[in-house]
Amino acid sequence: MPEPDCPWAHACAPFAPTIELRMREWLENYGLVQSDRMRARIARANYGWLAARCYPYASIERLQIIACYFGLYFLTDDLFVDRVETVSSQTIPNLTAIIALFDLDRLGSEPVYGEAAWVDLCQRMKPHMSAEHFWRFAHGMQMWAGAAGLQIIEHIHNQPIGLRQYETIRRHISGANPSLDLIDFANGNPLSPDEYHRPDVQQLRRHANNVISWSNDLHSLAMEISQPGQNKNMVAIYMAQGCSIQAGVDRTADRIRGEIQAFVNEATALRDHASTAILGYIEGLERWMAGYEAWVTNDTRRYARAFVGEDADDRDLVHT
Repeated sequence: MPEPDCPWAHACAPFAPTIELRMREWLENYGLVQSDRMRARIARANYGWLAARCYPYASIERLQIIACYFGLYFLTDDLFVDRVETVSSQTIPNLTAIIALFDLDRLGSEPVYGEAAWVDLCQRMKPHMSAEHFWRFAHGMQMWAGAAGLQIIEHIHNQPIGLRQYETIRRHISGANPSLDLIDFANGNPLSPDEYHRPDVQQLRRHANNVISWSNDLHSLAMEISQPGQNKNMVAIYMAQGCSIQAGVDRTADRIRGEIQAFVNEATALRDHASTAILGYIEGLERWMAGYEAWVTNDTRRYARAFVGEDADDRDLVHT
């Protein structure tokens, strides 16, 4: 399994253990941890450490909010989108609830699993973000829920999709986009709307998203390849086209290296005439790519093959 050769130094917030502990307590307080097995899986994953590595210079208050977001996001993704049995009776209620709460800014009449926690996160974020800035994050989460529906259709169809279709879904289903929109939240110097929507800034986001999403394909391969009917991995797409596992891994790794080099080249050119906010955002993208790799290497056992299937078992425990 080749390494992506990430060229940026990584850092870690000094209060990672504290935010990890408080994140777990927050999940417990909202009734989201409904079995000892689920509790042990959260402990192995160390989502608070992911926040500490990807936003190493954020204040402890904002980093705590991000850590809670990661914990809730990964639980929702595992239970209703990403693991062995993609569709359950809670899938549509939970995905539509996420779209609706960002539309309406309130709980539904019959709140589903995690809905109250999502509303709490939004209420804690909004005092620190402009309406336009919060919308970027909200839009990313709504696109994630919509892309989840496309992934579920692909899973039910049980036929590998084309590489372009896969890449389109993957950009949104990985969760990278809303997480990258929290860079400005973490550093307190958000991009203006004009800066955010600049084509060169958006292209850097896509490069960073691809590096994160496709690197995750390599990290999760051993787990996903053992699951029946799972085609949501770039290596699996290449295998469906006739590649061996190793050839698929190598082609994916080559594409990640290409995205890293493109990011370096384009960021260098952009820095020459960039505002302070854009410079901070570029550094935030670099910290995210480096931080994710450091988290996988040092902190998490989320992608260990030994734990395949646990999320499907936990779905029976989830209640509204």
